Amino acid sequence: MSTSSRVIRAMRCGTLFGMLLIADVAPAQPPGQSGQDILQPVMACRVRTGESKSAYQLLGTVTPSRTTTIGYSLPGRLRTLHAKRGDRLAAGDAVADLQTDVIQIEIAAAKAELRLVEHQLAELQAGSRDEDIAEAEARKEAAGAIARRSASQLSRMSKLVQSKAASVEELDVATAEADSSRQLLQAATIAHARLVSGPRLEQVAQAQARVDLQREQVRLLEDRLKKHTLIAPFDGYVTAEYTEAGAWITAGDPVVDLIELDTVRVEVAVPAAQVVFLRPGQTIHVEFDARPGELLLGQLERIVPAADTRSRTFPVLVRINNRIDDGIPMLMSGMVVRMDLPIGPEAKQTFVPTDAIVLDGGRQSVFVVDVGRTSSADGQAQAAVVRKVPVKLGVAQGDWIAVTGEVDADAIVVTRGNERLAAGQSVEVTVGDG
Repeated sequence: MSTSSRVIRAMRCGTLFGMLLIADVAPAQPPGQSGQDILQPVMACRVRTGESKSAYQLLGTVTPSRTTTIGYSLPGRLRTLHAKRGDRLAAGDAVADLQTDVIQIEIAAAKAELRLVEHQLAELQAGSRDEDIAEAEARKEAAGAIARRSASQLSRMSKLVQSKAASVEELDVATAEADSSRQLLQAATIAHARLVSGPRLEQVAQAQARVDLQREQVRLLEDRLKKHTLIAPFDGYVTAEYTEAGAWITAGDPVVDLIELDTVRVEVAVPAAQVVFLRPGQTIHVEFDARPGELLLGQLERIVPAADTRSRTFPVLVRINNRIDDGIPMLMSGMVVRMDLPIGPEAKQTFVPTDAIVLDGGRQSVFVVDVGRTSSADGQAQAAVVRKVPVKLGVAQGDWIAVTGEVDADAIVVTRGNERLAAGQSVEVTVGDG
């Protein structure tokens, strides 16, 4: 790590008030110099002291942050149950499948009907074909020719009747033929005009509506097909199975139970006399007997303002980010943990950054910096020696946590690089005031 990177990280601990050594790399080892003079760079902070509520330890129960029963919203026969009890699922993973033969046939039929109405709409939007218009025009001209011939025959017949060369009955027949020819001409003219102008806007709109309706029908069936596959709504663990492959499922039937453990809630019952000192957002130190070497910090999520009528205690919920190792959560539903709640009597306490805590099996400790105990080979640059001090953890305040042990009120503790240290080791230290 470069010098600039370490200085930036030291700034996060507070305003720099000094550097006991500046060099990033130990000076070249002169002939005969021991390798023990090479200094390891670390960062450190001063501890904080002050009056604060002491820890009041209570037992809490781990509960999932979310619990749900997953079931189908439609009936069908279960084809496959993918998730088994104890399985870890990611959001979107398939839980189970229903048989889809019938719905696939319905979708195919709906898509065929959609293609039909789309072609009908396209036909209307394209308008009349030139060949149809030409045919209509030819029929109109033919009807016009017949109408003209019938009119001419009627005129000749009228003259013949006047000259007594034809009967009145023959005149009536000629008159009827002329009227019929005029009507045929009018019909042919209208048909030709209709083809020329094309379909009405209302007809196109009706065809468009039929297409839209059929598209929605296809979407409805495809959505129903998706619901034949049951998916996990969030990352979690299957805790119960309610059916098997081959069983008939009705709408609303449960399939599996799913719980989320990536984050967990710890519920603790706090007496009324102490619950008044708690506030949402406070950092809570949690101890877990099965993992004594873990530093667990949670955040007080909410206080339920309704007491248990028998114990007169109030439920307090603390959210903790769980750790998942090889698919196995560290904190499981139903486990019991101890919580250091800041509701005890006021007391003078010493706080160190949580980064200063070194976890070694079931023990916690900090590295305290003793400045000026040794000097480097050239006698100019000061050095420091660290000692390992066992501590017991108490209440937490944000990124700081109370400790009890041989840590003085003005002690300096290592916050970066402490995972590689050993007691009595000489270090190059950059100190910040947190």
